[in-house]
Amino acid sequence: MPSSGAALGSDRWPFGLALVLIALPNLVFLATHLESGPVAVLCVGAVLAALAFVLRDLARDAEPLDRRLVAAALAGALALCLLGGETHLFFANDDWLIRDAVLRDLVAEPWPVGYRYKGDDTLLRAPLGMYLTPALVGKILGLRAAHGALLVQNTLLFGGLFYGFARTVRPLRRSLAVLAVFLLLSGWDVLGRMLLGRPLSFGSHLEQWVSDLQFSAHVTQLFWVPNHAASGWAFVGAYLLRQRGALDTSSLIVVFGLCVFWSPLSMMGALPFLILAVLTERWSMLARPRAVTAVALAGLGLIPVALYLKADAARVAHGWRDLDPVFVVGYGLFLLLELLPFVAILLVGRGFGIDAVYRDGRSPGHSEATARWTLPLALGLLLVVPLYQLGSTDFVMRASIPALALLALRVGAVAVSAAGARRAVVVLVLALGAVTPLYEIGRALSRRAFAISDCSLLQAAGRPPNDGPLYHYVARLDVLRDSLAGRVLALPGTFLAPGPPRSCWPDHDRMGAPTAAAD
Repeated sequence: MPSSGAALGSDRWPFGLALVLIALPNLVFLATHLESGPVAVLCVGAVLAALAFVLRDLARDAEPLDRRLVAAALAGALALCLLGGETHLFFANDDWLIRDAVLRDLVAEPWPVGYRYKGDDTLLRAPLGMYLTPALVGKILGLRAAHGALLVQNTLLFGGLFYGFARTVRPLRRSLAVLAVFLLLSGWDVLGRMLLGRPLSFGSHLEQWVSDLQFSAHVTQLFWVPNHAASGWAFVGAYLLRQRGALDTSSLIVVFGLCVFWSPLSMMGALPFLILAVLTERWSMLARPRAVTAVALAGLGLIPVALYLKADAARVAHGWRDLDPVFVVGYGLFLLLELLPFVAILLVGRGFGIDAVYRDGRSPGHSEATARWTLPLALGLLLVVPLYQLGSTDFVMRASIPALALLALRVGAVAVSAAGARRAVVVLVLALGAVTPLYEIGRALSRRAFAISDCSLLQAAGRPPNDGPLYHYVARLDVLRDSLAGRVLALPGTFLAPGPPRSCWPDHDRMGAPTAAAD
């Protein structure tokens, strides 16, 4: 294993830092949300040991760090996190109204947080991966410090991921071009809205133009759901490192487990790629004592996290869609305008071969099968995920994240090598899609920012569009007590009750009136 100085100078440490930030809230949760102290110590120790295996794996055979690319990746991440509404320096989209409330409750209330909701005593049960580390800072320094810590955490995390994505090609100019394609790539939402006569006012949200189907652009994910993006992209970063022979499959399994606490939905979309990696790995590699130990430690240590996320989750509506004629026609049009841009670039640039995955044009022998099947699997998943619902639109938007990221990186590798007429076609396809992220950025710059709110989750959930049932945020204690989760997890000792109506966002341009608390 290289010395610490060599590790800090290697091109793997940005992803390693991102991975540590992904792992940290898992450790915080295990240390603070379990009923038994000894069990908490054992779980924390197991996860730390598994993480150490992955970091040791990551440090071998590393190349020199590209400091200019690190600076560009961090600067881009900071700019996008700020424009996305973090710290409320710029306008924050509607999802932040609830997100601020969750962070506020984690800062102000004892852990685990409890609510009295619709007559039941409930536990805050949500993917808390993005929140717990900033909330821990907020416990000491206050709510504003928690928001500042959230910005620092996400900047470092996404900066590390951006660096890893950009390093899939060389030299620096091409690396930056691939990152730009990754961030600007989107389906032809603007064309879909034009065809259906939807409004096109600058700064509006373009993506749900047909029914409730949506493949979110990467800028949209950063601005609306950074926790889901972080989870899916961290897995993709590890998956690509595994394809280049820089990570073992056992390490990929550990990364998958750590990402679940940030977004179970995006990990549902990552699971087929994990299965592909396992099925195409040599048995001798999977059966090594080191590999078995790392996976076993992560699995045992993260059992409480799985029990927590699964607690009383059956109340969230789910099931296959009804394939009525209206949906089928909309689904067909949706796929035509959301997948055709990707496929067109790959066809024009001849990017369906496996070589485009690797920056040096060579694929490690044991990963050739994985590389060969990654693109067909990504396209197949994007055909299937719109057919299932979990919540309202959540499943299609979040389960598509890993496949979209892998597809975008393949498109980026093809786009930067296109020349002549092919380049003209690629630029046209990308330009039509780039309208969507540019509209998101335009809204952030054109609408008035509003202050951070100190309303609780129940208070913030009293106004549209966030006034639906909170079943995906809370679990009933009477259900928990009858399950294994109720014996492993600590339960709340106090419960926030709905308060009187109050103005949660008095300076918001359309939500200044008092809001009634969810009961």
